[in-house]
Order: sequence, then structure tokens, then C-alpha cells
Amino acid sequence: MDSKIREIQNLNNENRINDLKELLEEKGIRLSHQRLLILNYLALNHTHPTAEKIYKDLKEVDPVISQATVYNTLNLLAEKKIIKELDFNMNSKRYEFRKRFHGHFICEKCGSISDFEVIDHNLPDELTNYDIRSEEIVYRGLCHNCK
Repeated sequence: MDSKIREIQNLNNENRINDLKELLEEKGIRLSHQRLLILNYLALNHTHPTAEKIYKDLKEVDPVISQATVYNTLNLLAEKKIIKELDFNMNSKRYEFRKRFHGHFICEKCGSISDFEVIDHNLPDELTNYDIRSEEIVYRGLCHNCK
């Protein structure tokens, strides 16, 4: 994972914004107010929001932002591996700012998604000759509130 992305998680607002700008520049993405707004939203929100949720929340902050801008920006940021697009076979894809490798728990009742730390993150020996392009650890069940 990009160490720059890890650093952004722990910075105060002014520093975070500057680092997000640098990150976009390093990835060859033209800086725009909307792109920075969307990226900053994801850096601060660890709730695995849908594109629709991001759009609705940001519409309150920037009334002129369009749904197309949100979707196009999310696609671009995912393509450049700045954010991660999560497809848990749910109604909508979810998004998160890339951070260290971790797993997800999805509650089958309320739909909440929780992150958890993965301690042992080793590739099984039988997959060493494979071209692994992505990996996920996902558990499903009932969260402590729904149990």
C-alpha cells in the first residue's frame, strides 16, 4: 500500500487536504474542487458508503455537485487505486479510502459493515504460482446489535 495514503489517515484537516491534493497530483489526476471533496469525504468516513450516500451527503455541502461527477470521480479514484470499490453482492457497491489490509464483517440483518484487523496475512502455498489481483476477507452473520 502507498505510504502516502496511510499518512493521510492521521493528519489534521489542513495537512490532510494538502496531502490529498498531493496524492491526486502524484496519481496524475487533475485537481478539482469536486474530486477533492469526494476524496476528503472518503478519508473521513469509514462507513463504506454507497455512491448514492456520498452524493446525498455532498449535495448538502456543494449544491451544484452532480451525481455523474460523483460516479465518474469514484470510478477514476478506484482505477488509480486511491480508493477501493467494494462489491459484497449487495444492492450497491461500497467505497472506502484505501488503507492497510483488513477484513470486513457484514451484518445480514441491518447491513452494517465493520472493519477488522487481519493479523496473519500470508498467501497460501498452493497459490504461489497464481497471479493474484485482489484479495478480500469477508465474514457475514449478525452483528452484536442484531444478535
